[in-house]
Amino acid sequence: MLDIFLLAMVAAFIALRLRSELGKKTGNEPPPPAAGRTPYADDSAQTIDADAVEIQQTAEVIDLVQDPEVRAGLNEIRRADSYFDASQFLEGAGSAYQMVLEAFWAGDKDALKNFLDETVLSQFSAAIDQRLEDGLTLENRILDVTNAEIIGADLVRKQAEITVSFTAEIIAVTRDADGVVVDGDVSDAVELEDKWTFARDTKSRDPSWTLIATRAG
Repeated sequence: MLDIFLLAMVAAFIALRLRSELGKKTGNEPPPPAAGRTPYADDSAQTIDADAVEIQQTAEVIDLVQDPEVRAGLNEIRRADSYFDASQFLEGAGSAYQMVLEAFWAGDKDALKNFLDETVLSQFSAAIDQRLEDGLTLENRILDVTNAEIIGADLVRKQAEITVSFTAEIIAVTRDADGVVVDGDVSDAVELEDKWTFARDTKSRDPSWTLIATRAG
């Protein structure tokens, strides 16, 4: 009788827990913890569910990529790095694109060091030095990044490499040493197209991606 009584109490407790949890669902709950954040400390079932939702969301983003080779590359990266999220990467790449361009236009080499590998940094630095030698200054600004699309993805040993195609509308004005406009128009937006390749060691604890190659068009 004691065993039956204890089992009944356990069943009642589980039923109450389920009812209390389900009763809190309103349809407007916050998303599950993002990769890298501390998961629920006292509920392993919720942690598993959150991870499953994140994996599903990442898979859905990858499935939207039309090129099968790019999809395969993203899936390889996802298998090598369980925290990789294609949508978060693309959002971060868009932010990096704007920050790198703004730093380059301003001639801020220190800021560029945070984003570029040595080869790309030397190329950008040389262009900045040449601009200064010619007495030119840029008054460029981004109006909008109209498109950011992953067009290449590969896993080279442990290194993930992803190429993104960017299209942006910018105001591009170049002035000489006297402040005279020698190129561009302050009232006319132009379209900028770039293809940038970012890389990251999938085994590294550092989540940062580095720009390793750029090309126009």
